[in-house]
Amino acid sequence: MSVVITKDDIMAYAEVDHVIHHMNEKYLAKLPEKLIYFFENIKDPEYEVHIEPYKPLQDQGLKRYALEILAILHVKYWCESEERKKELLSKMRENQEKLEQQMRDKYNINNIFDTPSATIVESEADLEEKPDFSKPRTVTTYSNYADKNPDIKDYTDLKEEEVKNKASEELPTETKNKFGFLINIIEKIKEKLSGLKK
Repeated sequence: MSVVITKDDIMAYAEVDHVIHHMNEKYLAKLPEKLIYFFENIKDPEYEVHIEPYKPLQDQGLKRYALEILAILHVKYWCESEERKKELLSKMRENQEKLEQQMRDKYNINNIFDTPSATIVESEADLEEKPDFSKPRTVTTYSNYADKNPDIKDYTDLKEEEVKNKASEELPTETKNKFGFLINIIEKIKEKLSGLKK
C-alpha cells in the first residue's frame, strides 16, 4: 500500500512543526524524536506560518488537517488526566459519527437526484474559481461579435462560388504553392464525377 502526501499535507505539517516548536519544552520533550523529525523533514520549507501566541489555534486560520494532527498529539502525548483523555476521545468519536452520518445523508443513492442544486467542492480554491450562475450573463449576438473581431469572417450571406473564391483569395501564397497540385487534382476529380452523373 502506498501513501500519497499532497501539497496541502506538507503545508499542514509545516503548521504543526511551527506550533510544536513554539510550545513549552516539556511538551516537545513528550513527543517521540521520530515524529519531530518527520514534521521537520516532510514539511513544506517555503510555506510561511504566522501564528499569534495569544489567540486560540482554531481562530488562526490553520489547515483542518493540522488541527486534527494537533488534537491527536494532545490526546496521545500531552493529555495528563485519564478522565480528560476519555472525554476528548469520546468527543472525537461523536464528531466522526456525525461526519459519517452527514456523508451517508448527502450521498445516499435514494436522495442523490432529489437535490439538483448540490455542488461538489474539491478545495477552497475551487469556490473562488466557480462562476456564479445565479446572475444573468451578458450575451453578445454573433453579428456584433463578428463586427468587433476582425479575425472572424462571415460567409453566411455569400453564394457557394463566392465562398470558394474568398477562401482561395485568403490562403497565403505559400499554402497555395504547397497544396496547389492537390487542389488541382481535387478539382479534376470533381469535374469527372459531375460528368459521370450527367
